[in-house]
Amino acid sequence: MKVITTILVLCMSLGLTTSLNANDLSNVGNLGIQFKNAYDMQYDLTSAVLFNRLVLAEANEEDIEEAMEEIEEAMEEVEEALSEIPSSPEIRISIPKTSADTPLMGVYLDDLDFQDAYEMHYDYNYGVLLDGVVKGGGADNAGLMENDIIMEFDGVKVRYEDHLSRLIKSKNVGDSVEVKFFRDENIMTTTVILGSRKKKISEEEIITKEGKIIKKLSPGHGGGSWIPVWYMPKDKFEDVNEIITSCGFTKLREDGLFLNGGGGKGMIGKGWFIGGMGAGYSIDRKIIDTTGVKRMKYSTGYGGVTLDKRIPLSRKLIPAIGFMIGWGAHTIEFSNIGETYNWDKLDDQLTSSENNYIKIYKKYIMFQPKIACLYRINDWLGIRAEVGYMLSYSYHSGWNAEICDDTFEIKNSPETSYDGYTITIGPWFGF
Repeated sequence: MKVITTILVLCMSLGLTTSLNANDLSNVGNLGIQFKNAYDMQYDLTSAVLFNRLVLAEANEEDIEEAMEEIEEAMEEVEEALSEIPSSPEIRISIPKTSADTPLMGVYLDDLDFQDAYEMHYDYNYGVLLDGVVKGGGADNAGLMENDIIMEFDGVKVRYEDHLSRLIKSKNVGDSVEVKFFRDENIMTTTVILGSRKKKISEEEIITKEGKIIKKLSPGHGGGSWIPVWYMPKDKFEDVNEIITSCGFTKLREDGLFLNGGGGKGMIGKGWFIGGMGAGYSIDRKIIDTTGVKRMKYSTGYGGVTLDKRIPLSRKLIPAIGFMIGWGAHTIEFSNIGETYNWDKLDDQLTSSENNYIKIYKKYIMFQPKIACLYRINDWLGIRAEVGYMLSYSYHSGWNAEICDDTFEIKNSPETSYDGYTITIGPWFGF
């Protein structure tokens, strides 16, 4: 009120007014309120004072000075009142980051009219009609077709063509969006991966959330090769060497045997490969002593079905983990020819120990967990390294003998295992 009084005094002292009506008082009151609520009111007051000085140069100088002093006091009160008003809180709005590229669903849209809905037996009052789909686009890959009706996009009911366009633009390139649609009087859902308007991507490329197109790391497609295997048995061929040396032959190497084999595999999806492999080893030795010619043949091997999961770390380096399940065996054949077979003496020779033959074996069920690494040289050739451990289970006790297609159990024979490490390094064709 002091501000209002001061203004009235100033006006009366200058002789500019003789009476105030209700409207004038209202205007003056509004002016006081504006002084209180404006942050920079002191500048407005100063400008008003300067204006009065210029226009009213003939006014009484003493009255003007007195009025100015009152105005200055009023300004101080306004500044003090403004300092007590709390400042407005800072408002921060977080806008999610989107890619510079505009997402693309790969469809041609049309608003759904009554005639279309009637002919398609569509009973809803919302939806957008697909006038066509772009071959190889996100909608095409998701199974959408021309004349489908898009009902919902990421859980939001679609009202008209522009509405769906805005919903698509609100996403990022590479987003996976659930779409509900109507086809042949059935409501179905599918997942659409939004593409890029800047560049079409190939099957070997992927789009990041930022809209970047990068090369997809491929685990390969399958192939096959020769497979060399260094087999190191856990028991160091102790049982096999015992029987071999007892018959007069040189024992096998205790540190391992070099097996040769082959295998291949093909991809069944998502980096999984199924295939098969096998490897074996054999020797044939002869000696002559006082009893005649002795012969020993030893063979071993394993094989089965393989399942691997490849996890590419780069375009060239692809590790894998998997297993093989199959079968294996040790087989030893001994023969002794002491004299020439004679037609007239066959009965005697059969009952004597001069001429005889025996085949003994032990068979197993095999399980081999393993890890491998494939290094790609080019699109059709690589280097493959693998380390595994063979676990064996024999479904018959001891060793068996096979004579004239009959099988006989060998008494007091050992429970020889096939457990041991395997190491493989070799080429791989086909990748």
